Amino acid sequence: MHNNYELIDGRVTPCSRDSSGIITVYSAPTDEEKLFLIEEYGIDEHTLNSALDDDEISRVEYESNHVAVIMKRPSNYEADRTLEFRVSSVGAFLFKDRIVVVQSEQTPLFEHGRAPIRGRSIPGILLRLLHHSTHHFLEHLRIVKTISDKIEEQIEFSLTNKALVNMFTLQKSLTYYENATNANLLLMLKLRNDSRKIGFNEEEIDFLEDITVENKQCDKISGIYSDILSGMSKARVSVVNNNLSAAMKYLAIINIVFMPLNVIIGMGGMSEFTLMTEKLWWPHAYSLLCMLIVVIGYITYLTIRRTGE
Repeated sequence: MHNNYELIDGRVTPCSRDSSGIITVYSAPTDEEKLFLIEEYGIDEHTLNSALDDDEISRVEYESNHVAVIMKRPSNYEADRTLEFRVSSVGAFLFKDRIVVVQSEQTPLFEHGRAPIRGRSIPGILLRLLHHSTHHFLEHLRIVKTISDKIEEQIEFSLTNKALVNMFTLQKSLTYYENATNANLLLMLKLRNDSRKIGFNEEEIDFLEDITVENKQCDKISGIYSDILSGMSKARVSVVNNNLSAAMKYLAIINIVFMPLNVIIGMGGMSEFTLMTEKLWWPHAYSLLCMLIVVIGYITYLTIRRTGE
């Protein structure tokens, strides 16, 4: 499907049905829509497929009638049990009088009612897309940090591998994010060098430099979070092993305490015990047996505790 937008007073607003606008966004285009883009706008088929490939790197290409820009952005995040954050590609094709955006997901790129963008031209809309992508990465990194803190709390008392698997999944996601933000950074530097060729004005060049600084910070944060998770992996694995060892220690203590008690209980249920206590009234005999069990169990527990210390 596709949606048309117009740029009015610096705001991207949806167009009416009878207006085409200067911005067209294709989300998960069908084969018919792909064919239309290739034949109507002269977009190269390979470049179009690259814009829909999540593994494609960011780059800029110059065609005879348009400029093709492929950038990376975070995929829609769904809080499922995998906790996996992925990245996707977005293609922006800049023509003289319009911009065509192609993406593989149904993601809103221009939300109505937002503040006016600083770019008020076709190249300025491209900067708006880069700005939105950078802030989207930052928002997801905040979510990653929150989830990482929760996983760290779970690992402190965890005896299973679930928390560790979630941590490794986050670490893999940060690797994707770090590669994507680094690729976008190289793209922004390329756009800055070719700013006159693309058609940026002075205000848009300043805006591009601001976005580049924010993207550098995003790339640095991704690297820091990834290094922290990587450096703490072995330590957290040791924490889980220590928790398991402590649990096994307590189970062993319980087993040792009840081992002599089982022997005494077994003897108390035999006929020999009846012969040994035939001169005693049976309530007194079994009360004496219970007291003996308690005393022996307590002495065994104290002995093991002192040995463990």
